[in-house]
Amino acid sequence: MASKSNKDKDIQAVSVNKPPQLDLFSLQDERDKDYSNSIDIYDALPKYSLEKRRRFSDLTNAVRERECRIGDRTIKVKVKPAIIENSKGKHELVYPGEREEIIEDALRKLAVNGGIAMIDGKAGVLFTFYELRAELRRNNHEFKLSEIKEAILVCRGAQLETVTHDNETVISSSFFPMVGLTTRKDIQMREGDTKCYVQFNPLVTESIQKQTFRLYDYRTSMSIKSPLARYIHKRMSHYWSQASARDPYTPRLVSYLAGSPRGLSDRMGSNVRAMKIALDVLVEHEVVASYKAKRITEGKKLVDIHYAIYPTDKFVKTVKRANYKSNSIRLKSDLREIGEEATL
Repeated sequence: MASKSNKDKDIQAVSVNKPPQLDLFSLQDERDKDYSNSIDIYDALPKYSLEKRRRFSDLTNAVRERECRIGDRTIKVKVKPAIIENSKGKHELVYPGEREEIIEDALRKLAVNGGIAMIDGKAGVLFTFYELRAELRRNNHEFKLSEIKEAILVCRGAQLETVTHDNETVISSSFFPMVGLTTRKDIQMREGDTKCYVQFNPLVTESIQKQTFRLYDYRTSMSIKSPLARYIHKRMSHYWSQASARDPYTPRLVSYLAGSPRGLSDRMGSNVRAMKIALDVLVEHEVVASYKAKRITEGKKLVDIHYAIYPTDKFVKTVKRANYKSNSIRLKSDLREIGEEATL
């Protein structure tokens, strides 16, 4: 396991508070048990590695770069691995991968269920390892306690940097900038009842403050085994607010995969298969009703595919629910601001 950073703190040494704005992020109503909140920009970034090989020792080309497009912005994403000490006492480079993505989503679910708190002015979640492991099990993700702890340390050590096309750095931070524990040795020595705090990436705090988070079907997302299909589902859920059975979602193969965690392969056949498999998975999970693929060629060479993806009624209902929730949050926020101004 990696050693604890000086920036990490004991739980007793930090200032914990829950300002009113965090109530808007919470989903504690029983009707919301299958939902969580997706985060603007952060959840769309291709930040997780999907390679089967997780551990490296060579520092050469340790920074992984990819570009994605969000709205009218092109964002370059750089990810540096965490340095983790293995059971043999040797240090390895570990990139955040599918395990870290699943565990981070589960932590955010614990946050919307009442665990969210501001510590030292940044959004995060208070939890125990038992609570986290139980949440993962509820969604059919079984991890050993040691794997969960290591995943948190990977997110603590791995660095995420985003830069816009005009070379303006949007954010440069670790996935989890701070981990707070009851004692400094808890993450290695204690069992699952360890009280823990994880501070989310600054983009999460920014999204909460600006109310750009959005309701999505967490239960369905966690049941999707394909990382690419899960990415498509989250992206559709967050940005396709006008989803309807008549107007399809229309991504293009090359740009969409290039900006996804999978990335774009040199072989077009591999890209086509990956997208087909992902879309078929979404059909199985009742997210996509059907889809069409229009091949774009130069001579006989396939250069791209233009998709028309039609949602299920179930997905459309979730989007409408998310729209209602977003409008309600904005109204509550406006009324709160009016009330605060009236007391001045």
